[in-house]
Amino acid sequence: MLVANIQDINAQFLNDEFCGNKEILNLDYRKKPWKGQNQFLFDYLEKIGYNDNKDSTRFLVPVKFWIYRNNDGSGGASDEEIKILMNDLNYYQKQNNTGFRFYIREIESVNKTKRLKLGYFVETPLQTIIHHTKGCINIYLTDFIKKKVRGTPYLVRGTYNIATKSVILQRNTSNTGLTHEIGHYFGLLHPHRNYKSGKSKQESVSRTRAFKGPFKKGLICEKNGDGLADTPAEPRLNFLVDNDCNFSGHALTDNWGDHYQSNTNNIMSYPTHYRCRNSFTLSQKSVMLYKASENKYADNWNTTDQKNKIYRFDLYEPDNTMEMASIVKNQEKQYRTFHKIFIPGKKESSSDQIDWLKFELPNQNKIAVQITFMTEEKIKTNISLSLYDSNKILLKKQDSLEQNNLVQIHVKNLISGWYFVKIEKKQAISKMLYNYTIKVEIEK
Repeated sequence: MLVANIQDINAQFLNDEFCGNKEILNLDYRKKPWKGQNQFLFDYLEKIGYNDNKDSTRFLVPVKFWIYRNNDGSGGASDEEIKILMNDLNYYQKQNNTGFRFYIREIESVNKTKRLKLGYFVETPLQTIIHHTKGCINIYLTDFIKKKVRGTPYLVRGTYNIATKSVILQRNTSNTGLTHEIGHYFGLLHPHRNYKSGKSKQESVSRTRAFKGPFKKGLICEKNGDGLADTPAEPRLNFLVDNDCNFSGHALTDNWGDHYQSNTNNIMSYPTHYRCRNSFTLSQKSVMLYKASENKYADNWNTTDQKNKIYRFDLYEPDNTMEMASIVKNQEKQYRTFHKIFIPGKKESSSDQIDWLKFELPNQNKIAVQITFMTEEKIKTNISLSLYDSNKILLKKQDSLEQNNLVQIHVKNLISGWYFVKIEKKQAISKMLYNYTIKVEIEK
């Protein structure tokens, strides 16, 4: 039975050396209400009051990282790598006004040296079964994904498994790699889908060309390819984009003789240079929002529900470890939160307990630094404020006093370099929001 299940899952991992998803959503796609009637997607955006010119977060989605390491716990992706992945993921959401933001629920290590290189057809899907957590998007980071087809090795940078709804990434993927795979999670297909097929499946370049046979009706661009009319038909772009991100395949034609006029910046495409990818179309955003609304956990992710505002996080996240520390400048005041973390099945949500930040002192000696933590209102807090040097040596620690919303650290005679501040919430407090200021004062 297990072997049969693995083989079934392997059907989702078809031959595609860049993403690993060639036809992953075929069966799922056939059921979608926008297939053959894209107006559904625009009506849906109007229904939910979506404004493409205004960034508005509608879904706060937790993700869990599974990091593959050596047997002794060494190697594998660092916290800094994970922070970059999360920053890139949320950056492209914000730039495109998708309505999504993502936060880390948990990072868990899998200490098995032999899993640093995952076999594509068996090991990769099997790992998504063995290690899986409910209520979030599971993301697996490994050093290398091995794939061979008829003796030919292929490069797989990442893939999405529709059976386990999991994302598998090779380390050092492109800055849009995770965003691309998350797009698959929320129902998006490749714009070049079926570009090598005949007229029954290939998307036409023309946006007005319709089916003529008795069995298919409507616009071809709304049924074939990715089924979205506002993503131009395209061949696979991996050798058809120049250094300036211009499309160089104008000589190529579709099955009806029309020359391709493809975009090169779609995040779901495979351009020669992945730095060219930066955008989603309006209908792609509608697909993702619609799919999110159908998700089992949509009621817990949706920010329009007042009870879910506890999951709102600040723009400095993730910053739960020293490696993830965000920068604060001299005299800068930052607004931060201790947000809640959604975990299904629990009456009480888990909480983000720790924030880290870092600052750099100028090239001088005997520098005095004062760090101030302060909540918006005078409430009882249970906060610990700690200062570390770049060697992770604790320099000073200060706990909050009873009924005091102010915690300060003052340290003299510091030398130049980087310093780290750890803010730890020891117990739940009635207010999750807090402000703090940091000042760097140079002694004369």
